[in-house]
Amino acid sequence: MIVTGTQNTKKHGGRPTVAEARRLSKAVTVKFSQKDYEILMYRSKKANKHMAEYIRDSALYTESSLPPTEAETRDFRMLAGMANNLNQLTKMAHQDGIFYLYSPLDSLLSEITNVIRTYRQDTNKRKK
Repeated sequence: MIVTGTQNTKKHGGRPTVAEARRLSKAVTVKFSQKDYEILMYRSKKANKHMAEYIRDSALYTESSLPPTEAETRDFRMLAGMANNLNQLTKMAHQDGIFYLYSPLDSLLSEITNVIRTYRQDTNKRKK
């Protein structure tokens, strides 16, 4: 019996093999509430992707927010206090007139501007 090389060149049907680096071999189980599941279904259909592909892309290619630093937390608290002061000054302005409040308002506005400027500089440093 003579064997020819046609057996090795025979084309097989079916799906082509995927490279090892792209092969999906690990499963992660995630549970969602009914409402969250429906939201995911809607978003995946809107993106024209299978739900698993949509979740995978969302998990791998979106940037997660970092927890605030101690300095940012301190600045947020300071801004909240300034907002409270601004509300009190606004109430006084309605009662006594704005002329008497020019100096405190100007001082508070300068402080708020400095906090915002510092926050923006810190945020830019963290991104780099």
